Amino acid sequence: MKVNKAKQLVAKGSSLLSKSDFRAAEKVFAEALELDNAIPIRNNLATAVFMGGEPGRALKILEPCLKMENIEANPYTYALAARIYCALHRDEEARRWLQRAVDSFEEGIGLAQVPRPFREYTVAIMRAAADLGDHRYVLDLYHRWESLHIRWENRFMAAVACFNMGNYGRAADLWASIGHVYKVFPHMQQVALLAEMGVIPPFQMGYQFHSVEDMQEIILRAGNSKEGQQRCMQDGSVRMFLLSWVLADHSGKAGQALYTMIYFGGKWGEELGRQFLEYPDLPPSLKFAAADALVARGIFKENEPIPMFIDGKRRLVVLKKLPVITEPDQELDEMVDQAIRLRDNGQLEEAEALLQKIYQEGRIYPPAMMTLANILRQRDKLQESLVIMEMLADMVPDDPALLFNLSALMLQMGKVEQAREYFNKVDKNALGEQNEDKLKFLEKEIKKAELVHSLFSPEDFIADLEERQRTEVEKKPLPVDAPLSRGLKNMPAHWLECACLSHHLEPARVRQQREAQLREFLTSRSNLEQVVEALGEEERELLRYLLQRGGWSRMNAVTRKFGSLQGDGYFWQEREPVSTLGTLWSRALVFVGRARVGGNQCKIVVVPLELRQILMDILEA
Repeated sequence: MKVNKAKQLVAKGSSLLSKSDFRAAEKVFAEALELDNAIPIRNNLATAVFMGGEPGRALKILEPCLKMENIEANPYTYALAARIYCALHRDEEARRWLQRAVDSFEEGIGLAQVPRPFREYTVAIMRAAADLGDHRYVLDLYHRWESLHIRWENRFMAAVACFNMGNYGRAADLWASIGHVYKVFPHMQQVALLAEMGVIPPFQMGYQFHSVEDMQEIILRAGNSKEGQQRCMQDGSVRMFLLSWVLADHSGKAGQALYTMIYFGGKWGEELGRQFLEYPDLPPSLKFAAADALVARGIFKENEPIPMFIDGKRRLVVLKKLPVITEPDQELDEMVDQAIRLRDNGQLEEAEALLQKIYQEGRIYPPAMMTLANILRQRDKLQESLVIMEMLADMVPDDPALLFNLSALMLQMGKVEQAREYFNKVDKNALGEQNEDKLKFLEKEIKKAELVHSLFSPEDFIADLEERQRTEVEKKPLPVDAPLSRGLKNMPAHWLECACLSHHLEPARVRQQREAQLREFLTSRSNLEQVVEALGEEERELLRYLLQRGGWSRMNAVTRKFGSLQGDGYFWQEREPVSTLGTLWSRALVFVGRARVGGNQCKIVVVPLELRQILMDILEA
């Protein structure tokens, strides 16, 4: 193993690499050290030994660097020492060396131009803080040296720190910013956004990034035993990986992954299952997988109606296990042929009813199900078609006709990547020459969709999710004479942070203190005068409009005259709103909510009661 290859191996630092890999790297660096007792070589040798699972021996190798009085060791040396002491459960010494690493780095950045290799030390220092589980310090280090970062790992670790502290919006933004590095990061962003909404229960994840191959190996190593699976599902990084896969895929295998998380995930798994049943924007296949796991755990009884939000409505669903008819059945074949004739004559509704009858009678006959799924697809009942096709995929996962139809269904649902994935799995020869034109046509349509898909931002889903999160805030109850305190309580915590920052206040860490900061600041006339002066004419005009109407107005009247909140998003501490109404709301000068007006519930826009007269005087002056 050559030196450069050995350096790459220790830089990756994956716990899944074998001890023989690290021993090979150790041998390379040990030989190099005999020729040149340089600190970087000793650092690499100690790292190889440390990653090979021997922190005590690694410390002995590193100690000469730590004792040198006249020679400056570099920040990596001190960060590695911190990680080693942490692994030896000597946290106090670990923190001491971590501080030494920080101090050493900050001395180095006093140079006129900071060399690229030196800037890379920020990764090692943040990893040392991460090993100590000090999430806030990891994030503080990220912010302290934000202009110096040149590796994606810095943002990844900052995102993990935010996620572990419950700052899911910031975590989502950080993972989105490195989405070009690995495909999994945009899906981790989705996990963070759903955690922000309460759909995914809180959990802590590790700071070590694992590739898909590494994660598959971790899951395989867990084995099939109940104890192994339970240990695996307690690992936060495994949870993040599986959740990302579930949200990206929605296939039968994704359903199996969700089932495993819920079944073996303890209390967290139970809460995840219940939340997935209630969240509207998930396909039925995932809801059925969640329900199945909850039944298997005894949370629900077999044949008990299970409440879930499905196909846009809250329903009670009973799960039944039905036998599959695998042998040819003359009666059922005749019914399938009749359904096909009805379909070909344009009688889709009658054809569907005939095949649904077989299904509702509890007879699972794959040829009938395949035909029914295709008829449902023709009738734009895409989710119902998907449920049946995924059921078939569990029975005959490699069937070329099924894969072809799944590809066509995914394309119809706008899931271009999955359409391509299923199409590539089709055994074209098995379908025969009679289907060659269909294959060519489907591939042509997929290529066209891929071209169109590439022209649009992959963030469309995220933007839509943010819009819906904001509209949930808009639905909160708000009286027409709401005081400032009531309006502030309706605002999410990160909006309070945005409001503080917009008024040049350092946001307090506790929500109640932020509310107090804003109440004290905004009820001061001199402060309000400065705030109003900094507003644009549109914002001042909207304030006049509301004040002239007693301090509030129906939302639809405001949006007709001043524009809507559309496009303002949700994470205002990261991206301030741009609409007139959103700008005022983000500064806590107005609030949006729901009130009963004239016997009907409607959205209203309110100026806080105690600010009305002060603002009126300022605007009229």
